[in-house]
This record gives sequence, C-alpha cells and structure tokens, in this order.
Amino acid sequence: MMIQQLQSIFKSSQLIMPELILIIGILVFVIIVSFDKNKSNSGLNFLYAIALLFIYIYYAIHHYQLNLKSTAFLSGFNNMLYIDMASLFFKQLICLSAFIGILHARFFKFKFSGEYYILIFCIVLGLLFLTMTTHFLVIFVSLEMVSIASYALVSLQKEKFNFEAGIKYLIFGATSSAIMLFGVSLFYGITHSLNFADLEFLKSLNSNSSTIIQIISFLFLGGILFKSAAAPFHNWVADVYESTPGPIISFLSFAPKAVAFLLIARFIHFSSVSLEMVIIIVAILSLVIGNLSALWQDNTKRMLGYSGIAQSGFILIGLLRNETNDFYGSFFYILAYLPITMGSFFLADLLFKQTKSPNISDYKGLGQKNVFLGINAIIIMMALIGLPPTLGFLSKLVIFGSITSVENLRSNSMYIALIIFGLLNTAVSIYYYLKIPYFMLVKGSYKLKEVSIDFFLTLVLSYFSITIVFLFFYPEKLSEAINSILFK
Repeated sequence: MMIQQLQSIFKSSQLIMPELILIIGILVFVIIVSFDKNKSNSGLNFLYAIALLFIYIYYAIHHYQLNLKSTAFLSGFNNMLYIDMASLFFKQLICLSAFIGILHARFFKFKFSGEYYILIFCIVLGLLFLTMTTHFLVIFVSLEMVSIASYALVSLQKEKFNFEAGIKYLIFGATSSAIMLFGVSLFYGITHSLNFADLEFLKSLNSNSSTIIQIISFLFLGGILFKSAAAPFHNWVADVYESTPGPIISFLSFAPKAVAFLLIARFIHFSSVSLEMVIIIVAILSLVIGNLSALWQDNTKRMLGYSGIAQSGFILIGLLRNETNDFYGSFFYILAYLPITMGSFFLADLLFKQTKSPNISDYKGLGQKNVFLGINAIIIMMALIGLPPTLGFLSKLVIFGSITSVENLRSNSMYIALIIFGLLNTAVSIYYYLKIPYFMLVKGSYKLKEVSIDFFLTLVLSYFSITIVFLFFYPEKLSEAINSILFK
C-alpha cells in the first residue's frame, strides 16, 4: 500500500515538473541573496529573475501542451490538482505580468534588493497552483502563500506609510481568509468533500436549500474576492496602491485579480451553484464604490486603485451564468486588462518622474511640453473608460454582449437594469479618467520652464498604447486564444 502511494506521488510530481523547477530556482535565489555581500546588486538579481521566468514558461508550455494533446485535462495528487488549457493560458498571463513588472522596475531604475524578487516569485508560484486546482485545501494554502508574500512586499520599503498600508492589507486579508475558511468548513459539513469538482459534492449541494448554498458560496468567495479587489473586500486598495512602488503594484493589480476570476469561473462551472444574485450585488457595489471614490482622488495611484475596484465589477458581469455564457466575456476582459492596467501604472511612474509629484493637479501643461506623452495618456485613459478606438471598448462591448441575449433579457429584467447601470458608471468614469490628459494638454503651462523629456520611457509607454489600439482593429488573435480555453 505504501509503495503504491509513493508511486502515485512520484507520478503526480512528474505532472508538475515545471513548478518543481521553479521552486528549486527560488531556493537557489534565496541562497544567492543570503550569501551576496553586495546587497544592492540589482543588476544580477534582475538577470537571474528574467532567466528563471523564461526557463519556467518555456518548459511549462512544452510540458503541458505535450501532455494535454491527448486529453482535455490532467489531474494528480488524488484530484487535488486539475490542469487544462485554461490553466496553461493563465500561467502565461501570470508570467507575462511578472516579466513586465520586472522590466518596469529596471527601466525606472528602482534599486530592488533580492528579497523583492524572491517575494514576487513566491506570489507567482502561489498563483500558478491556484490556476490548476478545484480543491479547497490547495486553494487556501496557495492563496495564503500569495497573501503573505504580498503583505511583506508592500511593507518591504520600511517607511511608516508602507507599514500602515501593510498592516491594513494584513488585517483585511486575514479577515477575508477567516470568512473563506468558515465557508469551506460549512461546505465540508454539507458535502463531506473538499473538491468542488467531485460528483458527490454536486449531489450534496442539490439536496440543500439554494439560498443557504448561495450564502455559503459568498463566504467561500470572500478570500478570492479580496484578491480581486472587489467590494465589499476593497478597503485595503487605496493605501496599498498609493504606498507601493509602481512596478510592484502594477503586477499585484493584475495577476492575483486574473487568477481570482478564473477560480470563481471554475467554481460556478463545476459546482453549478446559482450565484446570479451574489455576483450582481458584488458587481454593483464594486462599480458604485470604485467609480464614486475615484471621482474625488487627486493622487494618480489612488485613483487607479479605485478604478481597479470598478473594473472588477465589470469582469464579474461576464461571470453571470446563463445558457449562452461560457465566461468568454470575462476572460476577454482579463486579457485586454493586461496591457491597459500595466500601461496605466507605467504612465503614472513616468508622470511622477517628470513632475516629482503623484498629484494629477501638478501635471498642468506637461502634455504641451511632451506631446507624445500627452497622446499616450489620452489613449490609455480612453482604454480604461472603454472608448473606441481602444481595446477597452471591445472588452466592455463583449462583457455587456455576454448577458444581452433575448432569452436572458426576457427572463430576467435585472440584466437590463445591470446593463443600464454599467453604462451609467462608464459615463461617470469619463470625468476622473480624462482628468489626467485634461490637465496635461488643456490646463496652463507647466510650472517648470524646462522639462527633461525621457524619450526612451515615452517610447516604451508607446508600445502599450500601440498594442491597445492595434488589438482594437485586429482582435481575432485574442478571440482565438480565449475560444481555445473556454470550459467545455
């Protein structure tokens, strides 16, 4: 019996060989940093981090594609891990966002110590395991790995404001984790199963009150919604976004959020739980709180933090389950959100470098001095709003299109109200998003007579803008990628 169990563990370990290589790489990184006398050797840390990322993603793509050729999914460790094309796709998104964040730090010459990179890789590792599980225990452990590393990453600068933000992040994170564990314990008490993809789990749910199941589901999703910065689990967002360095918060604003929505989609798909009312309430709260709070912000990163809450509300709309919805809308929005959100934080850091101020009101006339920077600001802010000709317009169009089938609108008038409400919130967001290009291009001259224009960073920012506009006209590749990962 023991030999058979060891053989099963060994076979399952071969399945996640890319992750095991990444773990070894992280341990080697820890040793290098521990024995490195020159703690400020950011160049060596940068090169090692980039190399480790490339090694992982290259091996992972070949390894998982080879194994998934003959089957729709893979499972291991007694079905604790579940790997399909969606897992591989989101693994690539995680690594791409980490790669962009690391390059972001290098371009702006952030002198990150090795500890920063180690914590980033710990977050990446936790997120990778979250993409390939339907097991409550693996979800909790992986989510805590991501959370603890995130708390440390936010507090690593050792400034008073960072400590305050980190403590707030920790308190709300621990609370949401406790709520999630309570929901998991209730699920286990009802179903005697820790895997929401098991048939026994589904049978047990069907024999209980749907109202009770929805309440328990909301409790379980508490920890996941915390990572997605959705209301009412959003209180940490503004302070953390404001105090954390741009490259770090750029990565944290996308990768955990993307994986959180993948987990919610998996839970809805496998458990067949009707979360319609829960999703609608959370989506409306996120849209209202995010947009109205962003209206009053003068700090750029705080404004982007609140806008991220609103963006979570839009993604949740695409998760509403119906006969024609296969989560295409949410997955398309997440993919489009990558260049838009990471481009917006790159823009925020570039504006700070030019003006030495994080406040929007201090950008007066900057676009008149640096026209290309002003044009990039217009494109990125238009994409966040969802205006053509940007990828943001297509993402919102797809989201609303996912719930506008005739059958949905006839059977549920709430969908019509949600569409109208979403469009009104989009209109509200025009004010605070366009405030940045308005101050840059329309308001009075910049306070300094001479502005040192950084052409290289402006060029890098232009790649984000070009991608956002290019994919508006040629979205076929995005559609093909999304169609290949939809749950069957």
